[in-house]
Amino acid sequence: MSEGTAIVVWVVAAVVLLGVETVTLAFVAVYLATGAAAAAIAAAAGAGVGVQAVVFAVVAVLSLVLTRRPLKRALERTPLVQSNAQTLVGRHAVVTVPVPAGPGGRGQIRVGTEYWSARQEHDLDPGIEEGTNVEVLTIEGVTAVVRKLGPAGPSARAG
Repeated sequence: MSEGTAIVVWVVAAVVLLGVETVTLAFVAVYLATGAAAAAIAAAAGAGVGVQAVVFAVVAVLSLVLTRRPLKRALERTPLVQSNAQTLVGRHAVVTVPVPAGPGGRGQIRVGTEYWSARQEHDLDPGIEEGTNVEVLTIEGVTAVVRKLGPAGPSARAG
């Protein structure tokens, strides 16, 4: 195999392995991609195929052994941050687009400065009119599940 062909093969292997890593997120293919990149450098330096294979194996194994465990520990220590959606549960909101009665009835609410699609807690409840105060019970996807509290006054403030 010529030097140029070997470089291309190792670079393509590295790119494919990085693509595999982005799809699987197993945190293993990235080490093989590192080894392939090192082998491409060895090929560019004029090393033979045997040396390239050894460079690939040594760099992949060493990088895996030396960095995987500490990186996994660091990632496990990273605190999980709740999404903004879960912080809405329990807050009061004002209906801005009436929430109709019945299954699938969707309206809109304003919580603070944000607008959310909303549906009622129970499908058999009567509709909720615009301007009514509601409580956010849960978030299902991009829809807030709400319960009617009462009409909002002229200076009512959501959230």
